[in-house]
Amino acid sequence: MTREDATRPRAKRSLGQNFLVDPNIQRKIVDELDPRPADTVLEVGPGHGELSRHLLDRCRRLVLVEKDRDLARELEARWGGRPGVEVVEGDALRLDLSAAARPDSPVRVVSNVPYNITSPLVFAFLGLDPAAARIVITVQREVAERIVATPGSKAYGALSVGIQAIADAGLAFRVGRQAFRPVPAVDSAVVRLWPRPDAAEVDRTALRRLTRACFNRRRKQLQKTLRTAPELGFEGDAAAVLTDLSIDPAARPESLDPVTFVALATRLDALRGQVTSR
Repeated sequence: MTREDATRPRAKRSLGQNFLVDPNIQRKIVDELDPRPADTVLEVGPGHGELSRHLLDRCRRLVLVEKDRDLARELEARWGGRPGVEVVEGDALRLDLSAAARPDSPVRVVSNVPYNITSPLVFAFLGLDPAAARIVITVQREVAERIVATPGSKAYGALSVGIQAIADAGLAFRVGRQAFRPVPAVDSAVVRLWPRPDAAEVDRTALRRLTRACFNRRRKQLQKTLRTAPELGFEGDAAAVLTDLSIDPAARPESLDPVTFVALATRLDALRGQVTSR
């Protein structure tokens, strides 16, 4: 351990901190992000700057969002005076990330995502306006497998649909737990996300309502879920609605692809609106 390492703030369990210390993995992640000289890179949870140091000379602006006050001060002292680097102290789930990035150039997002807030943080990244050109996240391996899962697989679920409905997702590579300090209890993986141009057309609230209802009852036929799930508030002919969308009423949720889920969520939301307006 170097003298610099000894004086750095220790990882805080309450914030789910595990710092990526393997320099080879750090470089591989930055290469997956593929920042361009004109880009703004938004790094959330930069820690001690493990990835940041590889990004400094590869983008026009580097915005570091760090919740931990001690780490934010360390980053400010280290790079705060460097042109093109901005340290933002705050909770990424509470900040307006679009405003923090001030996107006057293409934005790319990179983050070693704390395991306990993976889903909300990933959807916050996917909600940037304008959309990010690319998002590269390091997450728990099991979560990565769920994000990229295909219909019919065991890992396919509400998270798979919610993300793949608005972004293309790919598994870049796996990362062993020994690459982090402190060493976590699980392995990780790096996932690439490319937000799709038509993402704004997806009603994410309606889609989330439907996928949660369906995958919370994943052993039930879709027509039964539509008829009995109170959170859906559906009162019509479930079989007729499904058939009209070329969906087998007896199908189970893991057989539907994200596009079909979006179509069904849109139809149910429209029917719910008709009932409400009566």
